[in-house]
Amino acid sequence: MRLGLEAGADTLELAKELNIKGVPINASDLAEKGVEETLNPLKEKGLEVCQIGAFGFNPLSTDEAAQAKQREMLEKVIPLAPETGCPYIVICGGNYHPSGFGGHDLRNEEPETLDKIAEVLKPFLELAEQHGVYLSIEAYLKTAINSPERFLKLKEKVNSDALRVNIDVTSLYDYSDFLDPGDTIKDVCTGLAGHYGLGHIKDIELKDGFHLHAGLAPLGSSPTDWKTVLKLMEPHLPEDSWLILEHVLSPEEARKSVAYLRNAAEQAGTTFS
Repeated sequence: MRLGLEAGADTLELAKELNIKGVPINASDLAEKGVEETLNPLKEKGLEVCQIGAFGFNPLSTDEAAQAKQREMLEKVIPLAPETGCPYIVICGGNYHPSGFGGHDLRNEEPETLDKIAEVLKPFLELAEQHGVYLSIEAYLKTAINSPERFLKLKEKVNSDALRVNIDVTSLYDYSDFLDPGDTIKDVCTGLAGHYGLGHIKDIELKDGFHLHAGLAPLGSSPTDWKTVLKLMEPHLPEDSWLILEHVLSPEEARKSVAYLRNAAEQAGTTFS
């Protein structure tokens, strides 16, 4: 598996230090600056693009003005993606909540919601097919694509291999998974086999508090058995894909989490390139 890293402003320096080849870029930068200017900082450090992030593209957003800009951006970025060496553009699967990922809206669960998402996505998927590019949904508990079943239903509606989904087990954890995530890990990793886009690795920890409090944490903070996750993911992660350690909050955390992940990979019998 090819390893990527996202660590905020420290991403490029840490990737070089930790001998990690892949780093993400923003779709907005690619649309505004073009391929050469966007990639120059990466090439100077011997790095490659592992992900093109278009997280602001939300098929269910009711902010028409903002989404018109997102649609225009995506139309520009899809034809440029092959020049970056990365065919994966990551989008929000759809959320009526204006935050995109931060909150939930009950309308996300309505039967017609998937039809609406499919209608919005189809012209972009046709364009993606023309350029050999994939739109990879960031499946997330608070959005309309919050389970393998929901993604598979959407895939049937769009009938396009250009639609993929990121594998990110902790993004789909509910309360019981913070106690024992084994069943969810298996269901997600095997239920989406054949539809993977990128692999995402991050840990989320249930914290003490009056009610439910959970948030980002260093890798190894939750009960997640990461060697099992890697074993289940590897057979289905495409060769042109990346496994990305993301949302790393500090250089110290990056060094510890990368070491933790590499050790888990060794135990799982897999290697990173």
